[in-house]
Amino acid sequence: MPNWNEVLVEIQREQTNNPSINPLDTVRRKYLSQISLITGRNTIAYYSGWLQKPTDSDTAVNDKDKSGFMLTIKKLDRSKGLDKVLHTPAS
Repeated sequence: MPNWNEVLVEIQREQTNNPSINPLDTVRRKYLSQISLITGRNTIAYYSGWLQKPTDSDTAVNDKDKSGFMLTIKKLDRSKGLDKVLHTPAS
């Protein structure tokens, strides 16, 4: 897996090569797919807004996220299991 600077370069390259496609989404999906291939499990990511709103007390994963998670995993193959990549503040 690349380091953060390599990911940023890849996002910038994707933006240049495919300006009509969201480069963040393209690169994110690529690496989530790679993780899934390595582990053999479904892989999802959750990003909270804590970097944009660091003083907001409601940016950690909590019960309000339940519906979003349920919608995300509803059609996944349960026999494969699940890997969750979380990018949230520590609680």
